[in-house]
Amino acid sequence: MALLSRSLRPAGVLAGLVLAALAGCSLVETLLPEAQPEPFAFSHRLHVEAAALACTDCHAPGPDGEPGWPAPADCARCHAEEASVPPERRVAALFEGERYRAARVGAQADEIVFAHAPHAASLDCASCHATVAADDGGLATLRGALVLSMDACLACHADHRAAPQEVDCAACHVEIRADRAPPSHALAWTSNHGLVARARSGARLDRCAMCHAESSCDACHQTQLPESHDNFFRRRGHGLQSSLDRASCDTCHDPDSCSRCHAETRPLSHTGSFGAPRDRHCLTCHEPLRSTSCGVCHADTPSHDLATPLPPDHVPSMNCRLCHGNGQPLPHVDNGQTCTSCHR
Repeated sequence: MALLSRSLRPAGVLAGLVLAALAGCSLVETLLPEAQPEPFAFSHRLHVEAAALACTDCHAPGPDGEPGWPAPADCARCHAEEASVPPERRVAALFEGERYRAARVGAQADEIVFAHAPHAASLDCASCHATVAADDGGLATLRGALVLSMDACLACHADHRAAPQEVDCAACHVEIRADRAPPSHALAWTSNHGLVARARSGARLDRCAMCHAESSCDACHQTQLPESHDNFFRRRGHGLQSSLDRASCDTCHDPDSCSRCHAETRPLSHTGSFGAPRDRHCLTCHEPLRSTSCGVCHADTPSHDLATPLPPDHVPSMNCRLCHGNGQPLPHVDNGQTCTSCHR
């Protein structure tokens, strides 16, 4: 169904353009009425529970082992008298000529490889279509009861040990297979795949692990840098990104890589009079606009431990400025920072 929805996208775009062109026209509601559920009068519940019919009474397997569909003459054996039945509930409403209207409702996508015969040999119909017997009419609900998800198939195969642990995609799929990229991997996929990988969507088509081992991400990005890693990123931008989203960096870089690189490459700010002897770097801390970025590389600075310690009767939660600087002289200018940053 996902592949089918992709193939219909151009038609959806065209429909959107038509709606936009008719936006101011009073004929829109007349030409495009609100979609209503397609009526379908057949009730499996009445036939299975009330009439006690078996699935094969109406869906006898054909020569190829696939379940068949009833013809108008088959239904007429029980529904010969319909004079008092509304037209929409008569047998003729279920057919288009000799063709049963719901014959394709439960059909899988064309790219699915499936045969009923080997499944019917060891399973009854309710094993896969348990909710069909309770269906009371309506093509939408019937479709949901007939079409199985891949998760349901894999769960059943695991319970019955009908397939090896390493499932070959080509055994069930024509297009979705390990040696062929899915339709989503077209156009700008190289640029956008990171967003899909990080979103961790539960949709099966978004699960990278179906085809790729987790180690393949590291192996690829060690030789193919992300597009964001341009020269500006290398010189300046990476520091800002790492401070905002360090987890993304850790996808490829171990935490020690920052220390190893900066041990040889000084930050661009560390130039001119930044360090000794003028020590302009002190201004990054000893100003009201204090920065904490030094701690990224400098976990400890012994000279900063020489400040006078707090007296025994002082606790860090006290407001120092209620006494110090308010009639009590300070040995240095009050720069507005927290006193206990130095006086511990």
